[in-house]
Parts: sequence; structure tokens; C-alpha cells
Amino acid sequence: MKKVIVLVALLFTVSVYAVVFPGVAENIAAAIKLGNSKELAKYFAPNVELVIGDKSGTYSKAQAEMMVKDFFAKNAVKDYKVMHQGTSQDNSLYTIGDLTTATKSYRTYYLLRKNGDSYLIHQLRFEDQDE
Repeated sequence: MKKVIVLVALLFTVSVYAVVFPGVAENIAAAIKLGNSKELAKYFAPNVELVIGDKSGTYSKAQAEMMVKDFFAKNAVKDYKVMHQGTSQDNSLYTIGDLTTATKSYRTYYLLRKNGDSYLIHQLRFEDQDE
């Protein structure tokens, strides 16, 4: 019985990604891989909880875009790989990835919540893996 419940939960998670998430996930991944803050900001909620290294806070969409633009300018992206995607208990969607830049590697994390008919980034993290 426990295996059936786990299987149903897994299938639900996969179906949520298959129906709602594919275009958004691919577009966000492409924007990160290209270091394109403008394209990434298209998926920002009006306010974004942003963590970049030791800087953190909640910022407006415009402020968050400028901070991410500055981050990408200082950290030329070499590669980005999605490592894991899933849903949280409140049906938010999340992605964990590895970002390789010219000088460092970062663990990335972003959380998407439903906002009207779409999912928007409410939390975005670039955490230094080298420390």
C-alpha cells in the first residue's frame, strides 16, 4: 500500500511538471545558462526573495533584475545544469541546479508559485559551492 501511495505521489508530481512546467522550466534554464537577466526577469513575481552569495532580501522585480544582471556581469556563465525538480506541499514548484561560471560554481534554487494562469519565481538563490 505504501508503494502505491508513493507511486501516485510521484506520478502527480511528474504530471504537474508535464502539464504546467515544461515551457517555463526550459525558458528559465535557458536564461540562466545564457546569463540573461532580462529574459529571466520575465518570470519574476512582483517581489522576489533573492539570495546571491552573502546578499539576501526581498526585492521588487526591477531591483531583482538589476541584481541578477550585476551577478551575471561579474560571473560569466559557462554552464548550467538542472539537477532536480519537484513540488512542495503547497503545490509550489522548485528547481535545484548547478551553475558553473568562469571563476566559481553555484548551487541554484528557485521556487515558483502559481500567480493567476502562470507560475512566477518567488525565490531565487545563487549559493557559492566553493566555500
